[in-house]
Amino acid sequence: MVKTNVHRGEVIRDAIKASGVAIGVVAEKMGISRKTLYNKFKESSIPYSFILKLGEVIHHDFAQDFPHLSKTVKKEAPKAQPQMSTNLLLPFDSEPQETTYKHSNLRDCEQELVNLQRKYINLLEKFNELLLKTQV
Repeated sequence: MVKTNVHRGEVIRDAIKASGVAIGVVAEKMGISRKTLYNKFKESSIPYSFILKLGEVIHHDFAQDFPHLSKTVKKEAPKAQPQMSTNLLLPFDSEPQETTYKHSNLRDCEQELVNLQRKYINLLEKFNELLLKTQV
């Protein structure tokens, strides 16, 4: 049975409880404080990237609770990854959407590509500015 409008915080709280892993251990492995983790339990719309990371920590497959995750995210062999901010949103952080292609010719596709490239460069420039500000 697929649930709609699932309170994600309650789902992760229940999964952690069922895993038997101590909250402090989970928080430490997630790179957050216990208080932050407890606050996540109150949130109804936690990013799926956070949920997937939590699933790896407690060895829980959240695709049972959020079926579209198994269709969106391809499982890869685990590899060492640097600590990443949980503030980053990944493509599967929002509710699943149907993919539609609005371009019917090459010229429109090329224009869209140029627009996306400009947006990307703009975001990179803003990111670099932020990095410079935090290094001071």
